[in-house]
Amino acid sequence: MRARGPAKAVALVARLAWDELLAKVAFGRKWLSAKAPMRGEGVARRACVSHLLLATVLAVGADSHALKTADPRGLGTEQVEPSLRQRLDAAATPTERAMIWGSEGMLLHAQRRLSEAQDAYRQAIEEQESARWRYLHGVVLAESGALAASVTDFRRAVALAPEEMPAWYRLGTALVQVGDASAARAALEQARSLAPESALVLAALADVSILESEPEAALALLSAAFRLEPEAGQLAYKLASVQRRLGNVAEAQAWLERDPGNRLAPTIDDPILLEVASLSRTPRFYRMAADWALARGDVEAAIEALQSAVSLAPSDVALHERLAATLAEHAPGKAMADVERLLKLAPDSATGWRLLAWVLRLAPNANARAAEAAARSLELADVPGTRALAGALAMRDGRFAAAQSHYRHLTDAQPTEPRHHYWLGMSRLATGDCQGIAALEQALRLRGDWGEAHLALARAEAGCNQARNRETLSRATARATTLLRARDDPDTRLTLAFVLLAAGDVAAATDLARRQSPHPDATMLLEAIDQDTVPETPFAPGSSWWIPPEVRLASGGEDILPAVAPQKRAPPSGAP
Repeated sequence: MRARGPAKAVALVARLAWDELLAKVAFGRKWLSAKAPMRGEGVARRACVSHLLLATVLAVGADSHALKTADPRGLGTEQVEPSLRQRLDAAATPTERAMIWGSEGMLLHAQRRLSEAQDAYRQAIEEQESARWRYLHGVVLAESGALAASVTDFRRAVALAPEEMPAWYRLGTALVQVGDASAARAALEQARSLAPESALVLAALADVSILESEPEAALALLSAAFRLEPEAGQLAYKLASVQRRLGNVAEAQAWLERDPGNRLAPTIDDPILLEVASLSRTPRFYRMAADWALARGDVEAAIEALQSAVSLAPSDVALHERLAATLAEHAPGKAMADVERLLKLAPDSATGWRLLAWVLRLAPNANARAAEAAARSLELADVPGTRALAGALAMRDGRFAAAQSHYRHLTDAQPTEPRHHYWLGMSRLATGDCQGIAALEQALRLRGDWGEAHLALARAEAGCNQARNRETLSRATARATTLLRARDDPDTRLTLAFVLLAAGDVAAATDLARRQSPHPDATMLLEAIDQDTVPETPFAPGSSWWIPPEVRLASGGEDILPAVAPQKRAPPSGAP
């Protein structure tokens, strides 16, 4: 059954970096001895938990104990809490006392109180030998840096439960860390026999091969692991490293380019550490759960995790901002209530006002409110993303002077961003200002294959030139024909009609325009022909070409045209 709510969030928490993997890997299943009772029904049965689960998740279990590796206090029977002592006194069997001590150890473990957790697990083992408590004792030792000592516990764990792949895996990775490659390979091969389709085990065996100076074998193992879990970014990175070690620079670069954009390790099914992690549910824990859920593309889990975080810290403005931002981006229909709660909690939150503008930007009859929210956000913090949204709203509403102001500011702040120059040019052309051409030219210097910019520039060059400059007209003609070859549609045909009209071929321009009727640009072009002139703007009023992607419904923010090859002939004065 699919885990839901907090259990799902816990199950999706982060992973270790590759270099930490071998020392800090988690495992588990139903690890009580045959005589010990099973876990409570409320515990999730299975969950994909990464190598990290203990090293990172437990480190954030209690913020005050984050990254703490030791605690000076021991934990003996004389020091335990009264409730624990009472439960121990009431326990009738060693199995019951072992469960009480072990459960206490898990709680301490979740709080990163490793020394105390180690003592509690030891008490559980003394009461009753169990693979469960042996495993957890070994994990705590490994997390404290005592890898050699942890090997003893893991060996005992696999002796007690030889059918459990995670125990063999954990033993193998610990042995790698202490430098016993042959024993590590034996343990990991045993894990592989129990789970032949585990990318996690294959990746660990690859580490053994690297330790034994067998990069070709490591390459084969990692390739097989990647086929099983291509979303695990650590595998792509490790493949690139091995290829580089083999001297295959091109292959190494190819793997880096295939990197899915994360450093996720392969997954492992680890219910026992999921239990431990579930005892450590702080806002920071859920915030990390959300980060990694988003990295895996699970938006639903990320939202659930952030909602849990907010419920635990209702006055934390940053958490409210994060939740509202995630909803605004991925579930805008559900975001308004959270945005309003954020602004009630923090009325001077620039993020809150920006998110309000974002949520309102496509809402009916909300143009003015969206613009006001964006303006308020800019008053509080001048952020490029907010200013771009304000500029887009101004373009959509026909407030072109305001749009020009925003885009001028953006081109000054981020001069290498082609979209800012493009929309500065468009905001100028919308008012008939041919200085917009220079901004479009700059956009194309920064991104020469941008088809949308080439089309707008071709029309602008044709309309502003009126055949007075043959060189400019030649460039416009080349752009129009190149665009038409790239995509033959009404927009590109009408662009050619603009150029033909500017060149004086009225008959051909008229014919092309009539064939595209009732397209608004065709109507505008034919009206200009009837008046023996050219259109004042490259697109008709209300055209989607005037609408920036932030507020564009149809295209979802994508370019209208595909990329086109840059012009082969380099025109003068910086044109493409």
